[in-house]
Amino acid sequence: MNRIASAVPGRIRIRDSRLRDSARHAALGATLAALDGAGQIEGNLLTGSFLLRYDAARVAPAVMEARVAAAVATALDPQQVAAQDAALARRTPRRWQRDRRLNTWAKYGMLGSLGISLALAAAGSKKAHAATGGLFLGLLGIHMAVHRRHLFK
Repeated sequence: MNRIASAVPGRIRIRDSRLRDSARHAALGATLAALDGAGQIEGNLLTGSFLLRYDAARVAPAVMEARVAAAVATALDPQQVAAQDAALARRTPRRWQRDRRLNTWAKYGMLGSLGISLALAAAGSKKAHAATGGLFLGLLGIHMAVHRRHLFK
């Protein structure tokens, strides 16, 4: 769960209702102050938030966001961090590479079957046109399955 409410180069805002606890709030404030490149830190115990200003020329924004996210996760719930690490370990790069390779071949197949289907339609071969159209739809289904997470955002 991402607790970074907003981030622009040089500035990161953190919000979580569990930061209304004074012990957690103080611990996270000390952790954020110790981060390399951290500048001014403003905390609000009532809203459970922090505003961290840092030198974006010294530390890349993506690096600082990753450091802050790790610090917040560790300060709030170490068990959740361990569970997230275990979940990432189960997701192997081989699966991602397999999906990418499968999607590449599906796109080549869609392009080829579409061209053949249109040529067969122009030639008047309805059955072959329907068969290659069905092949195109099957390959489109594979492509959509690989990108299922991004379809309805």
